[in-house]
Amino acid sequence: MGSLLNWIQSRNAEAVLARSNIFVQKVLEVVVEFERGFALLVNEKKPALATTAFQRVGTLEHEADVMRRDILNNLSKYDVPAQIYEDFSQFIKTVDGIANVTNAASRRILGIDPSYINILGDEPLNKMVQIISYSVEATKLFFNLMKKLTQLDEAEIQRIASQIQKLEHQCDVLHTEIYMCLNKIPVQSIPFNAFVALQISELVDLLESISDKVEDVTDYVELIKIAKK
Repeated sequence: MGSLLNWIQSRNAEAVLARSNIFVQKVLEVVVEFERGFALLVNEKKPALATTAFQRVGTLEHEADVMRRDILNNLSKYDVPAQIYEDFSQFIKTVDGIANVTNAASRRILGIDPSYINILGDEPLNKMVQIISYSVEATKLFFNLMKKLTQLDEAEIQRIASQIQKLEHQCDVLHTEIYMCLNKIPVQSIPFNAFVALQISELVDLLESISDKVEDVTDYVELIKIAKK
């Protein structure tokens, strides 16, 4: 990872790093659009507009995939040592995981009748809104970190990494609290079958997984921090 840091700071990496920052911005757009769609569905009760937003999440995620492949294809054109290529490829794929799991959550929602989401009640839905908000905040922190990666000192990298980890922990707590809320819903008041319940459960898990993926990227940030010592 130390050699990866040295390569990132070299002039040879400038073009690749610039492409990577655009890619991270696209991943951020995926998460932000998902947040917008969920707000349209839950807060504004506009399922048609929410559906359009969730479909756009899929479009943005596809664009991110194209960028990821473009970065890795261009990386192979440089005289990059095998280990650095492997490390950077894994880093890019980990970032792409944020968009992938967000799109998976979006697809899951599209498979559930909007009325079944809203019938869950304000308490669990508000916690879902919050978990998504924390995930967006964590992704924004990572995006800003990437933009200034070569200029930041160890203390600043550590501070941002710590912020992301705290947000991920808050998402873990909310994840548990959401299930506690759902478990209190009387069975007789649930109008859907077990298959829909499983889909909703998968959705809750996917929401929590977004921040997990951001934290996975933070692991690389921590390794870069150590390499700077």
